Amino acid sequence: MSKPLVSIVIPAYNEEKNIVACLQSINNQNYLGPKEVIVANNNSTDQTANLARQEGARVVFESQIGVIYAREAGTRAAQGEIIVQTDGDTTFPPDWLSKIMEAFDKNPEAVAVIGSFKFFDGPWWGKPFTALLFGATSLIHKISGRMVYIPGSNTAFKKKAWHGYNLKLDQGGDEVALLKELKKEGKIIFLRRNAVLTSARRLKKGLLYNIFVILIFYYIFDYSFRRLTGKSIATAFPKIREKDESAEKIS
Repeated sequence: MSKPLVSIVIPAYNEEKNIVACLQSINNQNYLGPKEVIVANNNSTDQTANLARQEGARVVFESQIGVIYAREAGTRAAQGEIIVQTDGDTTFPPDWLSKIMEAFDKNPEAVAVIGSFKFFDGPWWGKPFTALLFGATSLIHKISGRMVYIPGSNTAFKKKAWHGYNLKLDQGGDEVALLKELKKEGKIIFLRRNAVLTSARRLKKGLLYNIFVILIFYYIFDYSFRRLTGKSIATAFPKIREKDESAEKIS
């Protein structure tokens, strides 16, 4: 029986310091089935696109700044039956993809397979922060069978269960809104131990900032406001930048 094509979609804005390690760890996966790697170049001004091509990735261009726009462009360009959503500052153990596909094989009714992440750098509280986050996620999933959180760096889903990202929801829209839509489509598998390593650069502003500003303000308050009104009470991302002429458009 032939294996389905897997599309690994990576949004990237100025990731020249991280993208090579990311792509090399994907190239070193022990998964034997067909796969494609798509880097959604989000108007980068550095060598992200060129480095990605050198590592064998297909590069598509998205001018609208914001990770959700890049994920949308990359996913629409993807040809695989399975979409794996991750980030350009992330690396993966060699059996990461194999475990994802094994979970799909064992659970044909599942529409998504979710993993966890760990930080390879950052403040001391990063490790207990992720342990608490995924410990609570795992406990709720075991008790109720429901997922309450999915990470942008380690989420796989069947493309037929995906109906596009809600582009009105910049901050968290690629996670919270996607989870809500996947729940409607079917079963979600959680593999807590299938963790990836990602950068803790988003934690640099401190624990309280991440709890009160990122989690409560953006992911809960502003997210809910945008769902009701279609408008944001905050400017989450900079305006559209000038187009990178060297980038490759979606063909």
